[in-house]
Amino acid sequence: MEAVNSFASVLEGKLGVSAGIAQVLTWFAIFAIGWAIFQLIVPGAKGGALGGRRKKGDALLLLGQTGAGKTTFFFRLRDDVEVQTVSSLKTLRDKFTIKALENSPTLDVIDCPGHQRMRGRAAELLKEARCIVYLVDSEDKPRFKDVAEHLYELFTSPEVLELHTPILLALNKSDLPKARTEKYIIDELDREIEIMRGSRGATLEGQDSADSYLGVEGEKFKLLEHAPCPIQTCRVSVKQPALEPVLEYIRDQFGF
Repeated sequence: MEAVNSFASVLEGKLGVSAGIAQVLTWFAIFAIGWAIFQLIVPGAKGGALGGRRKKGDALLLLGQTGAGKTTFFFRLRDDVEVQTVSSLKTLRDKFTIKALENSPTLDVIDCPGHQRMRGRAAELLKEARCIVYLVDSEDKPRFKDVAEHLYELFTSPEVLELHTPILLALNKSDLPKARTEKYIIDELDREIEIMRGSRGATLEGQDSADSYLGVEGEKFKLLEHAPCPIQTCRVSVKQPALEPVLEYIRDQFGF
């Protein structure tokens, strides 16, 4: 306090202000200096008043490969009807209540195209997502590798790592005769991601990318154990429709 009073006396003489105003100016200067030091030494302090973690967005983000049923699912949620759709490079976005869910609030729903060239657009939308519903075509075994590659990109993205964005893998077309079982699909994804983890992990050596290493070193990758964010799976059929698991997931994530 002696130092504060001394500095206030100097200000009082230099600026010709009253003792009270000099005290106020002194404490303001102390606070400003302290805040500047705090920003320098506390990581992320500039991100908010208390340097907290960024918050998730409020959108329901639909992702998946072309033909997995994302757009059909979008219109099923919005209009509760089956719509014949074609592959598109245009993002669908609308705010609506989900007709199949009682007491549904108005949700911001985004259907991002599944083409590989649109992966960058999907990455831009991650920060807006409260959660992700990732549709997988249960019949299309050759595309499981593409699914695994996209999941790898999501799991190592800064937004998912920081925000721990929840993901639901909705295994669509489960009613069809050639649909693979849930265990089969998860095992295939585990295997493909493990292969990528070995090849891509080597590129991280010598880089400041420790947070991007996926899984646990020395253990084979297990999707449901090693994903860096909450992840669940379910079997659905958008066409039938048989959507109860994904509808309950949406209800839980948005809290209504």
